[in-house]
Amino acid sequence: GGGVTFSGGEPFAQPEFLRQLVPACQTLGLETAVETSGCFDLAAVQDILQMLDCVFVDIKHMDDEKHLHLTGVSNKTILANIAAFSKVHPRVIVRVPLIHNGNDTRENIEAMCAFLQQETGVAGVELLPYHNYGQAKYEAVGADFYAFSTPDEETIAQVKQWISAYGIAVLDF
Repeated sequence: GGGVTFSGGEPFAQPEFLRQLVPACQTLGLETAVETSGCFDLAAVQDILQMLDCVFVDIKHMDDEKHLHLTGVSNKTILANIAAFSKVHPRVIVRVPLIHNGNDTRENIEAMCAFLQQETGVAGVELLPYHNYGQAKYEAVGADFYAFSTPDEETIAQVKQWISAYGIAVLDF
């Protein structure tokens, strides 16, 4: 058993590396997965996606303006990519970095669920409640750190119920 998960930065920013390493890992009997933001040129990496055993991809916010404010990029390419590759890849798992009063609202979660239900073939959703474990690293290099709020257990349970009501599996790894 076991496997290799490519994460980053953005693993698809180095497609030639993945084109060599993914098949090499699989030759050794290792499952392969990638953790991606979803913000990449799908046509340039379609062959790599087809080789992978599992794809983990983030949805940070469904509202494009809020996504742009939170991340610095639009979510249009990300959502289009998820819609496209989840229809042909059997194990696409959406991860939601859950931020209290940021993206844990019923409106946002239901918009995500409607999108996933209507436009994708994802295997399920994994919630990743926000934490501030990286704060010391930011401070060590003199970078600004913005601390979001961690959702409480009640909020997390409510979000899980909203997702489950759409018939979408809530996954825990």
